[in-house]
Amino acid sequence: MTGERENYINLFRDILANRASLGDIKSAVPEQDRSFFNMLFMSAFRQLTFIKTIVLPQFVKKKIPHKNEILKFILYLATTELLFLDKPDYAVVNSYVDIAKRKTDKFGANFVNAVLRNILRNRTLLLEKHNQKFFSADFLKILKQDYTPVEIEEMEHFAGMEPPLDLTFKYSVHTYPENGILLPMGTIRLPASTKITMLADFQKGNCWAQDAASALPIKCLSELKGKKVLDICAAPGGKTAQLLDAGATVTAVDISEKRLKRLKENIARLGLSQNLNTLCCDALSLDINEKFDVILIDAPCSATGTFRRHPEIMNLKKIDDVKKQAALQNKILKHCVNFLNSNGLIVYATCSLAKLEGEKQINSFVKENPDFCIKPIKLKGTEKMQTKEGFLRILPQHFKEFSGIDGFFVAVLQRKI
Repeated sequence: MTGERENYINLFRDILANRASLGDIKSAVPEQDRSFFNMLFMSAFRQLTFIKTIVLPQFVKKKIPHKNEILKFILYLATTELLFLDKPDYAVVNSYVDIAKRKTDKFGANFVNAVLRNILRNRTLLLEKHNQKFFSADFLKILKQDYTPVEIEEMEHFAGMEPPLDLTFKYSVHTYPENGILLPMGTIRLPASTKITMLADFQKGNCWAQDAASALPIKCLSELKGKKVLDICAAPGGKTAQLLDAGATVTAVDISEKRLKRLKENIARLGLSQNLNTLCCDALSLDINEKFDVILIDAPCSATGTFRRHPEIMNLKKIDDVKKQAALQNKILKHCVNFLNSNGLIVYATCSLAKLEGEKQINSFVKENPDFCIKPIKLKGTEKMQTKEGFLRILPQHFKEFSGIDGFFVAVLQRKI
């Protein structure tokens, strides 16, 4: 186990330094180690603000020298295990002390040993001091641009929870797992512990994993049968599957060959490949001599709304990330209108909580493009999410009674000529 922990420390540091993504690392972890890896990393990222601001300052009084910076990451993961995971104390302490000795020196090992044993002695008191604060200072700066302290506190309530499993079923399927909850907009919700590959409906190709919020953009469209749809930034294909299942002919575009391959595999498992075409290219370099009835732009974004499923986001995202993505989204919008039919629709969606990537983005686009208007969304079950402009602004607390939902934004635009 010490060898795995040492490797995980390096990976954890790489993620926090934006040198690697948690998703890519997770897929590369051997199957036999994945359970512990998931438990350790998800817990560490959820609890990192608490560990950095409440726990470690009590026992680390001096700044750790840059040359021994690895000790910080050793302490982050070791503290996570001691406070939040059910592992033998002696094994955890001995492993991380041994790693510290190999990575630094005897002083580093003694330092880690002293801090961890202090944490053990004060474990009960430390856990009593848990303030249920999970958002980093940088993440809070993003949210404070658009939300009140009360709204932010309501969001943060869901940050420490493992999200449930949401499933979208084909329209032709009308029976669902007995332990599933039917959400107001049609998503089936199962407990977080559910192993999707063990579900009979998954094995039969009747359903796919898709957060309830992510399923809403396509549900905002009333008639898709026979329509030609351009699906921009399509992978991994949840919305693509919805479009195909509704009878549309879809051209799915994604910049990543690897992600596009996964999309095709997902669609094939569902038996929906017949009306699917795929293109691997950057959305901004898309050049096809074809017009579409609907363009879905599942825009690249800061992904701040997915903090429940991707807790590393709470510790990585900054306001500059939001501004960078907003600029890219604007370019994609302006380019993709070239492929839209007269009277055609654009569905714009992001899993960002930042209004610069949502409401402000679309209001600015419509102001600059008078041949487009906002088509108000009146989807049943989303009344409390509908904005005065006619958008959907989805916040985790909108589904408080169902254990939350991802943050999301949806707008539908119609070309007037």
